[in-house]
Amino acid sequence: MEAETNNLADKIGVPATLEMMAEEAVELAHACLKYARYLRDENPAPGRSNPELTSKIEEEMADVYIILRELRKTDGLVDSRKVSEVIDEKRRR
Repeated sequence: MEAETNNLADKIGVPATLEMMAEEAVELAHACLKYARYLRDENPAPGRSNPELTSKIEEEMADVYIILRELRKTDGLVDSRKVSEVIDEKRRR
């Protein structure tokens, strides 16, 4: 009997988890682009309001955050210390 896991990559595989990350990142990018157009009043999404657009960004940010956390738990995929170092480096810029 296999042990139950809470790690998404263990359940669906690393390639599928990476695909999910890519899809969620694209959805977040799309939501951000729609909101930017709304803010500039350049070809805004028809019928969309500020609260709807910001809500969509929040939802997609949550999805990205969830998958990022899952990817960091995946053994051998990423070095969490290296990720933290890069974050610190970029913040200093």
